[in-house]
Amino acid sequence: MTSAKTVLVPLDGSVHATAAIPVARGFGELLHATVALLHVSDDALTPDALVQRMKLSGEDVPGLIVEHRPGAAAAAIIKEAGERHAAMIVMCPQIRTDLRWRALGSVAAAVLRAASCPVVLVPPARGRKQWKLHRLLVPHDGTPTSAATIGPATDLALKAAAELVVLHVATPGAEAPTEPGTFVSPRYVDQPQHEWPAWAQEFLARLCAIGGARNGAEMRLAVSQGEAGAAIIDFARQSDLIVLGWRGALEPGRARTMQRVIRDTTCPMIVLRVNHDVDR
Repeated sequence: MTSAKTVLVPLDGSVHATAAIPVARGFGELLHATVALLHVSDDALTPDALVQRMKLSGEDVPGLIVEHRPGAAAAAIIKEAGERHAAMIVMCPQIRTDLRWRALGSVAAAVLRAASCPVVLVPPARGRKQWKLHRLLVPHDGTPTSAATIGPATDLALKAAAELVVLHVATPGAEAPTEPGTFVSPRYVDQPQHEWPAWAQEFLARLCAIGGARNGAEMRLAVSQGEAGAAIIDFARQSDLIVLGWRGALEPGRARTMQRVIRDTTCPMIVLRVNHDVDR
């Protein structure tokens, strides 16, 4: 993620899509990468018309690359990211509210599925406020998929001198994750004096070992009870970036927590595609 030189920002011509620009600028500074804005359409546009189509102001353009490509939006975005060896794609997706199981519009969902680099989703409600990375939130349900995010997360935390908060949500009565290698929370979640201190220490130790945490990164463990998506959204109000691991499924009944967070959070989130064989 850190060796590439471009942060790619697709803009569809809507005002809400420009909310991705401040976040992309922040990542560009952090990774010493060029920020490239991309608009996909089959229209013939002059440079000035392209800037107007992308809803950019004169203050937006300096220091950025502005590109125009023809074709289908998702395919063109993926192709451009591949040709530029993009460090990440930063986009402000359309959010669906008509389907409970699907939070993303078709273009963002297709990009998320096909991208070979991390994808940062910026909620439209965030607007154009300046963005700096001071605190990362890493939700961790005890699975190897979640643990796989800790290496990239600690890498970003070290680069930004940012605080890293690992959030574990204990849901009494809920079924434990079935993924092999999962480290579950203690039985007596309502009696922290009995088991939590020893469990928390072991949890972080295992997380660092399995996830490849970078040396020097300081992290703290926060524990919450209740529904996972709601707890993540609540903690994210005091965070600048949510780091989520994802195995690539967006079908009905899959990635329900991620869908809930995408739909309701106002905090940018970086989605890291995790190899299906991570537990091996």
